[in-house]
Amino acid sequence: MIIRKLAENEFDLAIKLSEYAFQYKVKQEDLPKRYKMLKRHEIWGEFEEDGELIAKLHILSLETNVEEQRFSMGGIAGVATWPEHRRKGSVTRLLKHALQTMKENGQTISLLHPFNIEFYRRFGWELTASVNKYTLEKNDLFRYSDALGKVIRLSKEDGNAQLNSVYEQWFKKYNHLLIRPDYWWDNHVFTEGYNRILYCDEHGEPTGYLCCKAAEKLLDVQEFVYVTEEARRGLWNFIAQHDSMVDKVKIVAPSSDQLPYLLNNPRIQQETYPYFMARIVDVEEFLKQYPLKETSDSLTLTVKDEKAEWNNGTITVSPEGISFDQASCSGDLQLDIQTLTAVLLGAQNPAFLFECGKIKGRFEKVETLKKIITNQPTAFIDFF
Repeated sequence: MIIRKLAENEFDLAIKLSEYAFQYKVKQEDLPKRYKMLKRHEIWGEFEEDGELIAKLHILSLETNVEEQRFSMGGIAGVATWPEHRRKGSVTRLLKHALQTMKENGQTISLLHPFNIEFYRRFGWELTASVNKYTLEKNDLFRYSDALGKVIRLSKEDGNAQLNSVYEQWFKKYNHLLIRPDYWWDNHVFTEGYNRILYCDEHGEPTGYLCCKAAEKLLDVQEFVYVTEEARRGLWNFIAQHDSMVDKVKIVAPSSDQLPYLLNNPRIQQETYPYFMARIVDVEEFLKQYPLKETSDSLTLTVKDEKAEWNNGTITVSPEGISFDQASCSGDLQLDIQTLTAVLLGAQNPAFLFECGKIKGRFEKVETLKKIITNQPTAFIDFF
């Protein structure tokens, strides 16, 4: 077996495997756009000696955040194997190779959308972002009287600057979000049929937007983003104005969202859906960028990573700074790479992880850990 990067003239091999594995068909007229997109990916495949592609995965070069610090991120996508070659270790070998590749690329963290959460936990990824999915009946819609701004329907030709300005203000509240280049808005956010609905306040400042589509008596709201209460009300009024057009409204929001509380009838259909996973690829380099809070106490964390041995060792945090010692294994607290990732992103409370045995050691040091890490929640509303 040979693992190597696919050349541009082999993109059709990757497309055919994705079509079979994920059960869709790329239209002939859409192939040029698909080739252009794949040029942005680093596609690794496992091949037989005769050149047949057995399995593949894609690494996307992206960025994510913790508080206002941005991190180079490797997005794992398109993981697929032909059925006749499954359960022979191809994906295991490709994921191990991807970890090494991302480390060499300086991508200190990786995100992915799992087909199976348990499977990817074996390789060090952990569930770090969920979404709330709401389904409202038309009778649940009502209107506010105090939204003084204006709703504007944008076209693709209007560009994404106003939308991105709202998004970047909004994401200061969260960790783990995707920094969106201009091409991402056009190709991954506003896909076919979805409308760009911008809300501007009475001074003309953009303060919110919707990504939504009305079809077959359903209003599908994939993004409901706002930075002021007035914008929330104004966008909600736009949603409510569809009451004569649709029977239902579906809204996707971060898991910390509180929309049901604001409804006249909070007893709507709602689901919290475990969505994206993350894993720190390079502990030492990640910590060099991480926005740790100042501390007068010292703390040592011993990390175990079965798939990336360079992460095994002990982190020391003290008033003098941070250090990482691969030779040490006697920290105040002991945890695996999955748990460290969840903690440092703010996806889980360290006290809970201690109670359920994911963190071992001295409980008083858990309190020290809580004081120096982020207290912002995680969110993720993109897909790859």
